[in-house]
Amino acid sequence: MIQRKVFNSIFFLLLAIFLFFNKDVLAKRAAIIVNYETNEVLFEVNADTLNYPASLAKIMTLYLTFEALEKGDLKWDQKLKVSKVAASRSPSKLYLEVGETITVEDAVMALVVKSANDVATVIAESLADSERDFAKKMTKKAREIGMKNTTYKNASGLPNRAQLTTARDTSILSRALIKNYPSYYELFKEKKFSWKDKKYKSHNKLMSSYDGADGIKTGYIYASGFQLAFSAVRNNTRLIGIYFGGDTAKHRDETLKFLMNKEFAELSEKKIQTNKQVSKENLEKNNQYKIIVGTFKYEKNAKKQIKIVKSFFPEVLKNKDSRIFSRKGQNRTWYETQFIFFDKQEASTLCSLMKKNNIDCFVK
Repeated sequence: MIQRKVFNSIFFLLLAIFLFFNKDVLAKRAAIIVNYETNEVLFEVNADTLNYPASLAKIMTLYLTFEALEKGDLKWDQKLKVSKVAASRSPSKLYLEVGETITVEDAVMALVVKSANDVATVIAESLADSERDFAKKMTKKAREIGMKNTTYKNASGLPNRAQLTTARDTSILSRALIKNYPSYYELFKEKKFSWKDKKYKSHNKLMSSYDGADGIKTGYIYASGFQLAFSAVRNNTRLIGIYFGGDTAKHRDETLKFLMNKEFAELSEKKIQTNKQVSKENLEKNNQYKIIVGTFKYEKNAKKQIKIVKSFFPEVLKNKDSRIFSRKGQNRTWYETQFIFFDKQEASTLCSLMKKNNIDCFVK
């Protein structure tokens, strides 16, 4: 209990620093932690503040790619051609050349691991007449899945003043991708990707250092700071965490780790308390002893019997539960009068006294 209070005190101190001591970045810093199973928001700060999505926009690009694969509009081994526009995109990129091709599989992994901007445009142009048209599809899909405040202008998240999202919307997108495309979501566990004999490592360092981590995406442009959409599973519970506005990648990771750890700890504590309560209730239920004081044809007679017995032993029975248990016989329903005890000796002693007062009873 003392450790819990100390933990909470430290948390609120850090939260105060997070919120108030750096006003220059307050407008772009945001965070939200969501329970995937229940969709309950466990923690939020500036969750509806508009921010630039940076490379988190690629989550929607991947969402539409997975949708196209499911519909058959794309095939895993299909080769996509690189346009002049795609090749001109600024880093992070694979440095694809105009006219060369890349398979859908490699393109997906290039987005997941490398976050390649040129590849994002290649995918966009394969699913729409232009990247601009694809961005409209991205925005339309955002509305369909409940993202109310997001507007996309390109497939990569490269700077555009009109391209905006929120931490809450990003959590909705992350949850939808995990829920609707679970087999493809497994790809986010990959930490390496090879292209033309060159190996690339994931930008998401928490994938290797955070217990239970299984995805999903990092992001960065100067105007947005360092961002992360993140998912982890502990004790069969998945939390989705979103953080915008980190000063550095390390600052972003450490802040989200802290918030996720706090919420996992609180959920674990609640589960322990719930299990204790259930155990207590089961123990009480399993240790119940009943004094049966009669079985009757009519329920009114069973109720009358309860009153009679209570009149004989008012002090002993005033805090005891009584009930009428109905049992269906071959041709009719019988009504059994019961008094509930948790101590067998107490029940047996009272039953003996009842018999001395000509009240038939037995304990079971």
